[in-house]
Amino acid sequence: MLRFSDSTEIAKVTPLLDDFLKNVVYDEEPLFISDEATVWDIFSGAEEDLQQRLTSYYGRPFTRDELKQPLWTLLRQLYPEQS
Repeated sequence: MLRFSDSTEIAKVTPLLDDFLKNVVYDEEPLFISDEATVWDIFSGAEEDLQQRLTSYYGRPFTRDELKQPLWTLLRQLYPEQS
């Protein structure tokens, strides 16, 4: 039996994830995003390209450490008023 990682936390931020996918990672189509996934698990492009998209949409660049954290944690930081 194939087991996937838990997705409880990512499910709690689905609207934030949808906005992020639509506006930042628009050319990727992840089938499943677990609680352990980082932005690098759903984005296959170059770091410079991702940084340009993030800066364009959120108005600031992000550190490598910020991008290494679980995606659901990053999303809550990007949208503090909605999380």
